[in-house]
Amino acid sequence: MTQIDPRFDRSERLFGREGQETLRRAGLLVVGAGGLGSPVIQHLALNGVGKISVVDHQELSRSNRNRYVGAGHDDPIPGSAKVEIARRLIRLIDPSIEVHAIKAPFPSPDGLAALKAANYVMGCVDHDGIRFILNEACLAYRKPLFDLASDVPEPGIYGGRVTVVWNNGFCLHCREVLTREDVRAFLSTDEILENEAHVYGVHRSVLGETGPSVSPINGVVASLGMTELMVGVTGLRPPYPHLEYRAHLGTVNKCADPQPTDCYYCRVVAGQGDNANIERYFDLIRTED
Repeated sequence: MTQIDPRFDRSERLFGREGQETLRRAGLLVVGAGGLGSPVIQHLALNGVGKISVVDHQELSRSNRNRYVGAGHDDPIPGSAKVEIARRLIRLIDPSIEVHAIKAPFPSPDGLAALKAANYVMGCVDHDGIRFILNEACLAYRKPLFDLASDVPEPGIYGGRVTVVWNNGFCLHCREVLTREDVRAFLSTDEILENEAHVYGVHRSVLGETGPSVSPINGVVASLGMTELMVGVTGLRPPYPHLEYRAHLGTVNKCADPQPTDCYYCRVVAGQGDNANIERYFDLIRTED
């Protein structure tokens, strides 16, 4: 066995030598380097993951500077790409980590290539339209997906969730965590809407703005997601498929599996690889912040 860096001694006491080495060999893709993605990236680097790829096309803005782990007061706005802030954070923590900072949307040619090369995918995006495509891509290439979301659906109710698509388990569609109207709105062209006729909803013009978001709630959701990733990768236990964090109640609930369904994505798309033609979504992606 290879020599473990002394910095990981206490992690090794939990995961074991083999588990820690597995983390070091793992390649992780983080899609979205914002309020959820940045604390996830910090945890990945701190816990010894050997290869981290980050995909995000956006730059830091004044209205969200306080939510990004690693962003500094002197980082220029405009001019500070989120993926470069992530790269800097990883390098500060552990310069031996292989980092790929991809300033591009998902999906895109570079983003999809990074997904194909990864062992695991962390979804940390704001929009269910992107989640829809990420879910399909991970199923097609059989990549375990850890999908994180924080939410403030109405005043007085706030929290988030972690949903894991692992070892042929239920996907995001099966668990009904995608808002159909938002997905439909994201699929903007008539051709795509026709191809995705099983998704119900309204025109993309109804797609709303992203809601409130604060760093403590993001941090809890990121930590829950990272815990499930680490226990799954190291073999400590299987990851829980669906956790709901209800911050307004101070609880974390382990949700029951849904009833089996005849899911098109699990039945037809899973394992199709390049035949799933994820590239058909490239022209849909908006690049504005």
